[in-house]
Amino acid sequence: MYPILVDNEKNAQKMEQKYARKYAVFYDESKKVAAMLKQEIKLVKLGRMPGLLVIDKEGIIKYAYYGKNMHDIPENDEILQVLEKINKK
Repeated sequence: MYPILVDNEKNAQKMEQKYARKYAVFYDESKKVAAMLKQEIKLVKLGRMPGLLVIDKEGIIKYAYYGKNMHDIPENDEILQVLEKINKK
């Protein structure tokens, strides 16, 4: 699991300390990764919309979910089903 915050290193470290103690939080200050993955910004909805991608060991995107607002994220069961399907191959 690689959470990527489109922000600077200092803010990524704060997020890591607050929310992701088990996983490093990477940051994309240049916004290149966000652009490459087509993550949207909606100013009227207060910023960057959440995106969740599952990428296999070969670098192929197996699942992509782009939220329509800051609270729009897929259910855990949905992601677990995707991961189980990938692991069976």
